Amino acid sequence: MLFTVLGSSGFIGKNLISHLKDKGMEVHTPDIRREDITKRNLGHVIYAIGDFDYKKNILNFIESHVGHLNQLVNSSNFESLLYCSSTRVYSGLKTTREDTSLNLDPTNINNLYPISKVMGESICLAFDNPKIRIARLSNVSGFNHTSNLFLPSIIRDAVDKKNINLSIKLESEKDYVHIDDVVKVLPEIALNGKYRIYNVAKGENTTNQDIITKLQQITSCKLDILEGAKNYSFPKINTERIVNEFNFNSKSVLNYIDDIVGSYKNFKNKN
Repeated sequence: MLFTVLGSSGFIGKNLISHLKDKGMEVHTPDIRREDITKRNLGHVIYAIGDFDYKKNILNFIESHVGHLNQLVNSSNFESLLYCSSTRVYSGLKTTREDTSLNLDPTNINNLYPISKVMGESICLAFDNPKIRIARLSNVSGFNHTSNLFLPSIIRDAVDKKNINLSIKLESEKDYVHIDDVVKVLPEIALNGKYRIYNVAKGENTTNQDIITKLQQITSCKLDILEGAKNYSFPKINTERIVNEFNFNSKSVLNYIDDIVGSYKNFKNKN
């Protein structure tokens, strides 16, 4: 069976490729930004191209989530397409079911990321094709040691500096889902999903307090909370759909932080 993974150089893409190959799948990894893929049979496409930093190049940022996707769905040959979106599309909402009406304020520049993801989703849903689906991913965590995202950043500080400077309040909370669980379920959704949209999440939030307490137990690091720290909390993600259909259950982030710390130490020693 043929899978095409777009975004193969990213954290999710690399792990997804390894998982698919371990399962004996044929995997293609073209660079849609440089290669013409319109004449290829792409098989089952998983679109994992993404960018978090709009400040570097806003055009490339939008192209990653919208432009290349638009080109793909309009001019390529595929059996199915799974677009990796984000649970950040629920920002500011109290309910997070997949059929919830979204409400993002475009005057808030911090909403540019989820708005661009919603635009990608809209392109997918504009086609009356049940095999074009969307996976709204929560905060994917694992051995992503060089990332500037919150969890790998504070782990590096805890190990390297023995001190965490926190600009976000301890009561801030969000949902973390492990990369191993993500790459197992994405192909299942791509091949067998009954719905067009799925939340891929743990289904429960973890506070900064719990994470940092665990890190302090492992590394004996100190903590400084910076003046003006804000509360950045996200709503609990509804996972009824993915649990009922795929029996999805991701491990708790508190149960594998010590594994990430150990892996980072090994990574650091090798580099």
